[in-house]
Amino acid sequence: MWEKTQETQYPPILPGTEEMKAALTPPVTPREKQRPNYILRVQVFLCLLATAVVLILDYAAPELYRRCSEAFYKALESGVELNGQEHLLKFTSEVVNRLQGEVMEVMAELEGDTEEQGGLPELTGAGGQLAAFWPFVPEGNSTKAYQPPFALNLPLESFYITSDYGWRKHPVTGKSDFHTGVDLAAAEGTPVRPAAGGVVQKSEYSASYGNNVVILHSDGVTTRYCHMQYVFVRQGETVDENTVLGTVGQTGMVTGPHLHFELLHNDVRYDPAQALGLS
Repeated sequence: MWEKTQETQYPPILPGTEEMKAALTPPVTPREKQRPNYILRVQVFLCLLATAVVLILDYAAPELYRRCSEAFYKALESGVELNGQEHLLKFTSEVVNRLQGEVMEVMAELEGDTEEQGGLPELTGAGGQLAAFWPFVPEGNSTKAYQPPFALNLPLESFYITSDYGWRKHPVTGKSDFHTGVDLAAAEGTPVRPAAGGVVQKSEYSASYGNNVVILHSDGVTTRYCHMQYVFVRQGETVDENTVLGTVGQTGMVTGPHLHFELLHNDVRYDPAQALGLS
């Protein structure tokens, strides 16, 4: 009987080495190939495209920039649902197509204008400084005309008036503003002469006025000449009606070559049209 007891085989309490290793090792499943993230790529592309359009068009072609902006916002309001890659790609395609159509339309209009003018650019240059809302007149300006106690000569021999003094729509920003002078469009390089003799009070550059000169006359009267291409006089220099202050240009905030002329009396701007014989 003792011999039979010793021959009895009991099952092992712990699993074997191979079984233990297999139990502790997590199952390995084949990794699926990750799909490309088209949404992220399209978003990056749109950001780069928008940045390029803003920097180039806003600087080189304000009218084209405005038209493209309108087309883009119309596409944003078209109700396309961005709930998947296919919808996003379709939306991007629609935006690009609309922008392309607007660009082609504006370019065709510009080419047509050039052909009508015989290939010569139209003198439509204008600029502006003060954003304001009617009927509030910005400080340092008057809506009245002022006639100095001496005659004023025209600063240019020939020109087109592209913007009068007073309330208007800004030619660059498209917003309401108060124009502080009169814009006289002329070919770039046209000589600019003072409206009367005096002393150069300022000869400087600013972001809005560009290259500009201020002439101090008698009786508290000053005149300002802005957006010039070149300036030939310096502060403290005495000038007369025959002195060339500089040449017509398009420096500062402008849409083209022109002279922005201002008339001031005791540091208050007035409408210069009557004094220059333009009214």
